[in-house]
Amino acid sequence: MKEVKEIEGIDGTTYAGKAAVAVKVKARGIMGDELLIFTLLDFVSFMQLNNKFASKGIFITDNNREECYIKVIESGDESLIIDLERYITLADNMKKIEHKKQEYQDIITKLQRLADHNDQAGVNSIVEEYLRR
Repeated sequence: MKEVKEIEGIDGTTYAGKAAVAVKVKARGIMGDELLIFTLLDFVSFMQLNNKFASKGIFITDNNREECYIKVIESGDESLIIDLERYITLADNMKKIEHKKQEYQDIITKLQRLADHNDQAGVNSIVEEYLRR
């Protein structure tokens, strides 16, 4: 008996399964440049900068980042300010990648929740705009 291939938990032989494959390929293309540019070294650099700020009592979170940025700038420490600029750039790059991954996951979740995975109109309404990018 031939094993049915699944894509993201969706039967690959269904219309939704085939659409999920197309969305995954498209997501790789959309995210590819960012993932090629944002390397493991960038992530390690981000973590090292985060640790450097933490060692100085600066714990940057989404909720307090503006306050922390001001604290660093007002410190007048040029080296720390340069590190902050790099930190912000790396954080922004990670957020872009995260947003694109979430966009992909949202589409897959909608496909998974379809009552009928062979409903072409339903599938197309979910994936059409994304695949035309």
